Amino acid sequence: MIKSQTEDETDRTQDRPERVLARIRWSAPYLNPALRRISDYVLKYPEIAKGSTIKDLAQACEVSESTITRFVRTVEVPNFQQLKIRIAEELSTDAVRIAPDGERRLVYEDITPADGTAAILDKISGRYVATVRDTLHGLSTREIERAVEAIEACELMAFFALGSSIIAVENAVMRFLRVGKQCQFFRDFSVRQISTATLNEKSLAIGISNSGRTITTTSSLQEAKKRGATTLCITSFPDSPIAKHADIKLFTPTVNAAIGSADYHESMVSKIAQLQVIDILYSCFAIRNYDKSIEALAKTEIYATNSRY
Repeated sequence: MIKSQTEDETDRTQDRPERVLARIRWSAPYLNPALRRISDYVLKYPEIAKGSTIKDLAQACEVSESTITRFVRTVEVPNFQQLKIRIAEELSTDAVRIAPDGERRLVYEDITPADGTAAILDKISGRYVATVRDTLHGLSTREIERAVEAIEACELMAFFALGSSIIAVENAVMRFLRVGKQCQFFRDFSVRQISTATLNEKSLAIGISNSGRTITTTSSLQEAKKRGATTLCITSFPDSPIAKHADIKLFTPTVNAAIGSADYHESMVSKIAQLQVIDILYSCFAIRNYDKSIEALAKTEIYATNSRY
């Protein structure tokens, strides 16, 4: 029996990751103003939130106590007391990864000098597995569908990225070109900025940046929006500059810090999440345009085949 979209999303929410602060951060962009005030407060002051009464938190966020209860349900926690317990647990776990002087001293995500080879293997493998799982749970089905509709409607997909985020862009260009979508990406900074002047209302500008603070990527998306293009961003930070210039926002769950504001660092495992998002967009588009996609794939197959022995 084929499940409905609602049933499918219910199944997904029942397997959400236990890191409630990360879940709150991912959910924040989709909340109404009152619920957003609560999420912002909890993320900014988790130490205070974990010890607050429901009345205290309601007053601090200028909302009613019933709104706090609705927020707790929205982030899929059984009750307010459980919310406080889970916040406390996360703060305790994250504190282990912070040096006594408060500075992070990590060479790769949560790898420390005390880790041996076996521990490093386990940690890195675990982070990749967790990233794939959490990307699935954190993505908004509605935003994915909006993104696919924008891809269908546009005449040109223009990509903007820097550094290791280019990996996801090159994957996207290869995949979408093979199913017949016109794509462009320029590595040269100057040409990339100039190219925004050629975009219009029939273009889809896609900016990929884990931190969401890469200046050239953000400014390119901003300029593309001024030219009338639909804009889409893939980032880990809902409050980042690039998100302000995006009509469609897809968030990857590579935020590790529970304490205070998130670190705007270049996450290495974020590339897996970015690739996963691109593959989801490609697959959804190709299935919705199955006959045309198969025809286009057949036309380009000769070039893929001739590249191998």
